Amino acid sequence: MSSGAKLRTTQSAAKSSQAKPRASQSSAKASQAKPRTGRVSGVAVGTRRPPAKPTATRHRRRPTPRRWPRRLALTLVIAFALGAATLVRADWEVHNTFLNTTSHRTDELSSELRVVQLTDFHNIPRPAQVRDIVELVRGADPDLIAITGDLINTNNRTLDPVRRLLDGLSGIDAPRYYVDGNHDHWSADHAKLHELLERFGVTILTDANTQVSGDFGRLSLIGVDDYFSGNGDIDAAVAGLPEKGFRLVLTHSPEIFGELDRTNIDYAMCGHTHGGQIRLPLIGAIYQPGGNWFPKVSKGAYVDGGATLFVDSGLGVTGPKLRLFNQSQVTLHRIGPDV
Repeated sequence: MSSGAKLRTTQSAAKSSQAKPRASQSSAKASQAKPRTGRVSGVAVGTRRPPAKPTATRHRRRPTPRRWPRRLALTLVIAFALGAATLVRADWEVHNTFLNTTSHRTDELSSELRVVQLTDFHNIPRPAQVRDIVELVRGADPDLIAITGDLINTNNRTLDPVRRLLDGLSGIDAPRYYVDGNHDHWSADHAKLHELLERFGVTILTDANTQVSGDFGRLSLIGVDDYFSGNGDIDAAVAGLPEKGFRLVLTHSPEIFGELDRTNIDYAMCGHTHGGQIRLPLIGAIYQPGGNWFPKVSKGAYVDGGATLFVDSGLGVTGPKLRLFNQSQVTLHRIGPDV
């Protein structure tokens, strides 16, 4: 063989040896794409990679059955404590009266008029609380005292609490005016109540008016009987009034609200609702006498045209002896040009 032939043979071998790695690379790629197989006793066996272990996840431990009785007991204890605290507060608000103050601006009076309103007394039985009420009125230094109904209860058994109240108020240098409420009308002691009021020098205004003068100027004081019990005639009450001048109405129920602007009333004060007795934050009154759930008019000032009606939540209670977020109150009305 010639040397040229050897050389070609050697080069061919070299090329062949260089081509082998390429084949091995191709087989490596194939091994990654397909599972390698072998034969054991004539059976094809796949050799796959084992699956990756799942990552550990943290799970919240469920309470064991032994923990449930403890949690239930703790929940019941907390609920009982909150309920007891609520009842204590609701009872405290019934028996502890405070002085509430509101104001109404008008140029119809020359200076400030101070009116203390007492409403829905409902025969408060505790002498100590009655004394506290009298002292609150005395400390407010009123120009006049307005009693807007429900001094007694429908099933009244005694007038002693009212007698204590009127006796205390008689020692305050301010005229006293009264209008009936629905419980006063419905009570068998209605006539006796009027006799007691007159004995203590209280003026009863039943669909009537009178003129009141003082350092504050002059005003028309109007008493309108209770609309809720089917009484009351505001047109009769305002008959004969001068066209000009401040008009102040005393009445018991807020049902008169729509009649005030029509009769040129400037300001009116009433009670009856007890403010719902039980109120909730952001909701207000839950229920008021007469079967009204979530009443729209229950407590505070309401405006209709040129008339303002103030609904006082009052002193006493009917039904459940409870008040919540609605403490027993006496209200001082400051009325004038600079209040």
